Amino acid sequence: MASSRRYIISSALFIQLLMLSAVASPLADGVNPLGDFTKMNDDLLEELENNDNSKLIPVIFQLNSPMTANDETHLAELGFELLGRAPLVDGGLVEGTIGEVRELSNWDRIEYLELDKPLEFFYLPSEWGGEPTTDAGIMMHETTHVVTATDSWSRAIISPSGEVEYEIDQSFTEWDGDGTAIVDLDTGVDAGHPDYDYLEPWTGDKAIYSAKFDGVGWTETRNSDTSSGHGTHVGGTIAGNGDASSGRRAGVAKGGQLVALGTGDGASIFAAEQGLEWTYAHSIPGQNQHHIRVVSNSWGTDGDYNPQGVIAQLTDKLTFENGVAVIFAASNSGGSGAECSGDLRTNVYANTPSAVSVAALTHDGTAVTSFSSRGCMNQQHTWPDVGAPGRDIWATAPRGTAIDASTRTQGDLYYMAISGTSMATPHVGGIAGLF
Repeated sequence: MASSRRYIISSALFIQLLMLSAVASPLADGVNPLGDFTKMNDDLLEELENNDNSKLIPVIFQLNSPMTANDETHLAELGFELLGRAPLVDGGLVEGTIGEVRELSNWDRIEYLELDKPLEFFYLPSEWGGEPTTDAGIMMHETTHVVTATDSWSRAIISPSGEVEYEIDQSFTEWDGDGTAIVDLDTGVDAGHPDYDYLEPWTGDKAIYSAKFDGVGWTETRNSDTSSGHGTHVGGTIAGNGDASSGRRAGVAKGGQLVALGTGDGASIFAAEQGLEWTYAHSIPGQNQHHIRVVSNSWGTDGDYNPQGVIAQLTDKLTFENGVAVIFAASNSGGSGAECSGDLRTNVYANTPSAVSVAALTHDGTAVTSFSSRGCMNQQHTWPDVGAPGRDIWATAPRGTAIDASTRTQGDLYYMAISGTSMATPHVGGIAGLF
């Protein structure tokens, strides 16, 4: 009996060793049938682990040099249809089964693969105390004062000749962001709102372009925020002119121009990547005719920061090659700063060193809100870089959307007050547009 038991145990150990060997070691031809784990991000590895082979998995791929016609042919031979292109990172978007994705990772042209997972917009949910406020005393002009935007507006502009610039009525020309364009990459914008003055694409002095991502490219539309309302509120904080409130609820860069890129509420990493690619293409030095200097991002996801990811790479390219300030919300996961194991409580994209990470402060700017992510106290790269008001922020309301419907009790048809690091981020985006 003892001999039989030893035989069973030995057999079990032998089988386990074989399984470990299959995972850890490639076959004789150098190809691991389970794929090249070093080329896949953690989210993708987890997706491969937890699904059957019938499910199609969306994957963003990067090649080790620009994609060619031969590469497209090989992708088709592997069973993939090219769903989108990402030329700035030498890649694109495909879908495949578990087996196909594993085989793709073994291709010597592949540099990196990541799961095209859904994104989160950092509007505060009700369980964190995010019910819309009805306090009529809270105005947008209070938070523009907190972030010292009003100090900038009161500065006189002196021309190169040394003369003070005046308006027709002999008032000082305000330092209010005029001449700088800020990209609001979000759910979209209802550019028909009085505070946006949208006319035709690339005209006017407020919202100069509004478009929605259709899965392939960007389609110009007056109202690109038809389901949520999140992006309309964010855009008003950035640069709304306050026309519907006689200026009381103007945004931070109230004279600046706004570019609204709408990904919709069901946005994924690839849709956001396409927005950053668009921003890059329209902000190249020497070709930046609309003076795009900032992109505000009140969205993100959890997980660990990886510099190989497409969002991190484009953040670096925008910052270092085009001189564009890339602003990200820190996220609404709260914490004390002591949570350092497992997933960090900060937006993974806000941890990109070249990005500006924004925490949410109370309305008067005196304290960090309980919901705002703080990062890990022992990992400085996870800390937010700056803070701005993110609690009960009044800004432009869209028409006929989910957030708009929930705020009708506030009694204002043009503005609404909501909370989140999503609301703090555009304050910083607007400030960046002033300078």
